[in-house]
Amino acid sequence: MKRGVIISVTLLVLLFCGAIAYVYSSIGSVIQGAVENYGSEITKSPVTVQEAEFSPTSGDATIFNLVVGNPVGFSPDNAFSFPNIILQIDPETISQDTMVIKRIKIEAPEIIYEITEDGDNLRTIRKNIMAAVDQEKIQAVGSGNTQEKKFIVNDVYISNAVVVVQATGLTGNKVTAVLDDIHLQDIGRDQDGIGPAALVDEVYTPLLRAITVAAVSTDLNLSDQMRNIVKGAADETEGAIDRLKELFKD
Repeated sequence: MKRGVIISVTLLVLLFCGAIAYVYSSIGSVIQGAVENYGSEITKSPVTVQEAEFSPTSGDATIFNLVVGNPVGFSPDNAFSFPNIILQIDPETISQDTMVIKRIKIEAPEIIYEITEDGDNLRTIRKNIMAAVDQEKIQAVGSGNTQEKKFIVNDVYISNAVVVVQATGLTGNKVTAVLDDIHLQDIGRDQDGIGPAALVDEVYTPLLRAITVAAVSTDLNLSDQMRNIVKGAADETEGAIDRLKELFKD
């Protein structure tokens, strides 16, 4: 009888350890699925991730080959390709309502900025993001100002990014430019945390500004309609206003 109890207890311990091992080994796929699902929902563009790794003890995470496809109405090319995104999460906040991400490092992303006679792909994605932010606010009000998960990000670094400006009106059909490095700080801190869509917007908008500055610094050869589309970016891209005025002066 005693031997049977020992065997039963040992089996329970092994099952418990097996369950922990399963959760820890599958947590990367959980992150991968969450990024793909939330990303596609927020941007209204296909988002895929090759692989994700996460250490619950250190809070270190890496997302490999995150790709954001173009929205409907544009070419089948990808809008964004991120070879790897490195995150350092405060492990003590993982189970809390507001998760603190100490650092996000985005190294060498490739962006395809596609301009057509009707608009451009990157601002189409931003409109979708803004719609998701508005919906997020409505849901927060409806649920008593509570959200499933909110985020604070201490630092975001984006470096060595390359933008390919692509349009039918360009000589050679495309030109390439390098973006200045970007460093963002204390995202969501003043609001005691922000939702996923708002977090995406807080990173996406400065990135879009940098892309616009880089794009207008290239040797653009666009139709009048396309020139007006890029010129309209001055309304939301303060850093590009002077460069745009110089580029489009009569």
